[in-house]
Amino acid sequence: MTTQEFSTMVQKYQALVYTVCHQLVPDVQEAQDLTQETFLAAWRAIDRCPPGFEKQWLARIAANKAKDYLRSAWVRKMNTPGDEVLALEGAPPGMQPEQQVLDALGEEELTEMILNLREPYCTPCRLVLLEQHTMAEAARLCGRPPKTVEAQVYRAKKMLAQQILQNDRVPCERRSVHGTV
Repeated sequence: MTTQEFSTMVQKYQALVYTVCHQLVPDVQEAQDLTQETFLAAWRAIDRCPPGFEKQWLARIAANKAKDYLRSAWVRKMNTPGDEVLALEGAPPGMQPEQQVLDALGEEELTEMILNLREPYCTPCRLVLLEQHTMAEAARLCGRPPKTVEAQVYRAKKMLAQQILQNDRVPCERRSVHGTV
């Protein structure tokens, strides 16, 4: 396929490829980037395109690019399970979600809330959030599997976020819990 033929194919299927990307990745900028990545990948592998099936081939590449993006974004977002539950908007970039809550509530009040959690949530939260142990260390100290401790800390953060919102302790303009609580 010549450069001119490929350019014609891009113009013909650009809207389709963007639509496929945007259906899977709602962010407009990311969908546009994925559209470009799709055509770049298509150009590199144009010899593998079955003649007459350009539309289906491009749609499949676009879907795969979007799925790859979603997987990578999920991994980046899920570094510490539950962080998004306590995150507040308006904090300086790079500030940890727990620090944002501490600034809004006060360290003593949040510490008391963590220590008042029921088991099995109190101990892993105390270890991870207050004593700054890693999830693996907390699991070892609790004698629980690491995934169990991660889930317990995640659920505890959701419970804490719910308490914070119910007590209306965070000013409305700074309150934003990502995801449903």
